[in-house]
Amino acid sequence: MVNWRGLAQMYAREMTRGFKIWGITLAAPTIRALLFASVFGLAIDRPNVTMGGLGFMDFLLPGLVAFAALERAFQSSAFSIVYDKTEGIFTDLAMLPLTPGEIMVGYAAASVSASLIVGTVVWAALLPIGGMLPQAPVLLVFFVAAGALMIGLFSQVTGLWARKWDYLESVQTFIFMPFVFLSGVFFSLDALSPGVQAYARANPVFYVVDGIRFAITGRADADPWVGAVVCLGVVVVLWAIVYRLFVAG
Repeated sequence: MVNWRGLAQMYAREMTRGFKIWGITLAAPTIRALLFASVFGLAIDRPNVTMGGLGFMDFLLPGLVAFAALERAFQSSAFSIVYDKTEGIFTDLAMLPLTPGEIMVGYAAASVSASLIVGTVVWAALLPIGGMLPQAPVLLVFFVAAGALMIGLFSQVTGLWARKWDYLESVQTFIFMPFVFLSGVFFSLDALSPGVQAYARANPVFYVVDGIRFAITGRADADPWVGAVVCLGVVVVLWAIVYRLFVAG
């Protein structure tokens, strides 16, 4: 038996909580993506400048969409859990008529939905300045959702571990941001030496960004099917870890 009503209510709670402060969760990443595109466009974009076989802006804009979507996925669950901890109400989860699996599904579903919304808004904002319609819309939804689920589960681990905001900010600054920035958002793997490329390919976030870029432009550094398998494999591992943490209380 699944408590569908309770699960839907928790999902609605997390979505309402996230977008109630829409200026931070929706407007801020959109404005930042536009600023990144403007600065890099003025500084680097030239007819003879290419990256990964694409014009520089064609290469950059899908990366900005991926970055915005993944950042929202990380912030969604972790910020919610830490907020409840600091307010002293996180232990109320133990009294909910929801199983540990239903609780983590509620958090994860909100993370994926929020990422899809933010990614869509950022993509629409970038479209007038050089963005393009996706060549593989189904793959685009898959990689955004898979990446958001992966980061959302990692976000739950972070939120359960973090005792206060300082702990959360340290993970975001020293783990999440480097993994995303070094995943090919701003550069192609072709720009790296062969030795460094091996480390870049060991980063699971790279396959999310590369898959999103492939779905939009049709060009990728890695085989998209390999990327899909890597994403799903990481999701399975993180799902088992998060479930175990909720079961253990």
